[in-house]
Amino acid sequence: MTETWLLGQTGEELAANYLSKHGYQILHHNWNLHKGCELDLVARKDGELHFFEVKTRRKVSQIYGGPESAVNAEKQRHIQAAISYYISYYKFEPDTTLHLDVISVVYRNESDYDIKIYEDVYFFEFSRSPYKGRRRGWRYM
Repeated sequence: MTETWLLGQTGEELAANYLSKHGYQILHHNWNLHKGCELDLVARKDGELHFFEVKTRRKVSQIYGGPESAVNAEKQRHIQAAISYYISYYKFEPDTTLHLDVISVVYRNESDYDIKIYEDVYFFEFSRSPYKGRRRGWRYM
């Protein structure tokens, strides 16, 4: 296991703990159907489903930005495909509200880290196709 992989796992564990403390019920961690798409965290809160992409870095770079900057349009397309598989696999009700959120973790050590949640990076109005949605700006929680 590489240092990068371990850093990512640490960030996902910190994010899951943070979400649990803030009222989210974690449904899945690293969910995938081996189709090239993975969902880092799937959680439910107030009857709505949240799909979290977790990005972790050791520091914020002036060149590359914070961890959240790694969730570009291509990454969002992969996540949307994974969400499509997920909702098909678990057969969710048509009135289920879906959210794609990003969690940014800057991890310096086990007692020194920052977590930010960017909500509704992509907001889905559920239909047969989760690709129908409206793009929103990122909101910091």
